[in-house]
Parts: sequence; C-alpha cells; structure tokens
Amino acid sequence: MKYEASFIEFFSKQAMFTTNDARRFLIWLSAGESYIRLMLHNLVKSGRLYRIGKGAYTFHRNEAAIGFRFRPFYYGLQYALTIRKIWTQQSVPVIITASKANPGVREIMGTRIIVHRMNEGTFFGFEYVSYGGLFVPVSDVEKTLLDFDYYHISLDRETLAALKKKANKTKVLEYEARTTRFQ
Repeated sequence: MKYEASFIEFFSKQAMFTTNDARRFLIWLSAGESYIRLMLHNLVKSGRLYRIGKGAYTFHRNEAAIGFRFRPFYYGLQYALTIRKIWTQQSVPVIITASKANPGVREIMGTRIIVHRMNEGTFFGFEYVSYGGLFVPVSDVEKTLLDFDYYHISLDRETLAALKKKANKTKVLEYEARTTRFQ
C-alpha cells in the first residue's frame, strides 16, 4: 500500500473523516479510485480504521469520536453530566444534532448511543471540552438543564439540585428566552 502511511498520518489527527475527504487526499497523492476503496476496506477489515456511519470513518477507538458523524452536534443530557463530572454514573452517549439524522437508539462501533434532533434555532449553549483524547462539543450546565426539560426527561433530586447549584441563573433565563422563540 503505497500511500497508506501518509494517509494514516494525516487522518489519524482528525476525529472523523469522510470517504470524500479520503478521496480528495489520495487523488492529490495520485492514487486511483479503486485504490482508495480497497485501502479503506482493508484498513477497516484489519481493525485499524472504524466505520462510524455511511461514508464516515475514524482512527479513534473511542466513543467520543462517534458524535462527529452527526455534525453539527453536541453531547448532552446524561452524557454531559458524566463528561462534566456532575454525576459519577457512566452513561450512554447522548448526541444532540441539528442534522437530519433519524432520532433514536443506535449501535456504532459496539457502543449504544442515543440521537436526539433539535431545531437549528435552539442549537446553542455548548463548548468544546477535552474528553477521551479529543476536543468534543458538550452542552454547558445551563443548556443541559434546559435540555432535560425540552426532552421531558426527569432527574433525581440530588442531581437536579447539583445542576441548579452550578447553573448561572441569568444565563438560564437568557437561554429560556432564546428557546421559547423557536417552540
């Protein structure tokens, strides 16, 4: 495999890439179309590359990389609580996206995930956090609190109290105002 080392070096630094990204890179290196498909197939088969969706791949064997398949997205709800260490429970990755992805439960790379869709007008309130060796978008405390209400998911009293204690009340009111305009 003539271009494999260059390919791995370039794309292993990215959280996710598509078949088209690989095609552009390899054509730039003068590879042929059949070489591109064969190389991707062989890397997936050998376990060095992971398919996280149709035409989407990652070199990271990490559940934090899965969300990039649903761009634009952020990790929210229970998973945001886990990432932000507001609770100690391990939780299923919850991906909130403004893309046209079908909501529901899926399994990708052997990991169960939950996908929720959100209107583009209410898609805000997240920041990039280092998690699992990647910088991933995670809802801030205030947006997490509002998302639980938005999706009608209840929390136990202790967790709700901890979340409210960490939340900036002014920011919550500002986020509420922004959210009600789009409902």
